[in-house]
Amino acid sequence: MNHGGQPEYRLPQMAVFDIDGTITAPHSSSIPDEVIKGFEHLRQHGVITTISTGRPYVRMKEALGEHFDNIIDDKALISVEHGAKIVDKWGNVVVESEFTDKDIDKLTEFTGLNIDMVQFMAFYPADLSRKAQIWCPEPSDVEKVREVRGHYADVYAGSLIDVRENLKNQPISSVSIKLKSFIHVENLKIEFTGGSIKAVFQDGALDYMKSKVSKARAISYMCKYFGIYEHNILVAGNAMNDVAMLNMETKYRVLVGPEGKERETILGYVYAPDLLTYLDTPDDLGRFLQSL
Repeated sequence: MNHGGQPEYRLPQMAVFDIDGTITAPHSSSIPDEVIKGFEHLRQHGVITTISTGRPYVRMKEALGEHFDNIIDDKALISVEHGAKIVDKWGNVVVESEFTDKDIDKLTEFTGLNIDMVQFMAFYPADLSRKAQIWCPEPSDVEKVREVRGHYADVYAGSLIDVRENLKNQPISSVSIKLKSFIHVENLKIEFTGGSIKAVFQDGALDYMKSKVSKARAISYMCKYFGIYEHNILVAGNAMNDVAMLNMETKYRVLVGPEGKERETILGYVYAPDLLTYLDTPDDLGRFLQSL
């Protein structure tokens, strides 16, 4: 027994994973066999396995591909859009941190002031029957973006004023800006005064979301939903946008990625780096899961 008389488990009761660079190799969409074996081991022992990602639901499901059912437990909740939405396995929204009209005014104003760095803006309706929406500032970019992203998104051009009104006419909890290739900003967060949103630059994109949104808050909600204590779960991530969940007081906090500048940057924001489990690759993560 531990933690004030609560039962202690070697296996976690729930395990939550980032996708890119955590269960897939960096710049790769494939999930190694060792990772799949690790998930199978957890599921066989009754562990609820799920995902916490910056991707929207449709893009998350696309990334997991044929392994979706093996990775996402049927009863699991999933944290998408950096924790701005919590959905069930079928994409039904359970919790959403919606933008107010004031939030939308702020983010479109900031976008307009920095339009020279915007390749396109993407946002994702809560209604899964609707495609994602992608707005291109330059009409000449529409066809090029449509060729790559048209299978999951409606791609269009027009005025930013029209985009603002479109955002206001539906529940929206996050908006992503794909930056032009000559713009490179990493690990920068901007809080907007007089509002309740933030802008986070990471992985070649700028993501707008509510200030209170984080992967950690979403995971805490999942714990309460299932009646699981935080100290009986596992979290695994590899990047700055995973720091909030790596700072949770969980049983296992796994940082995936080799020693180097990126790891050192992340550790600068981790409260207790000595409590982390360090693994170099997704394959190492899979073997670690199988050892539990």
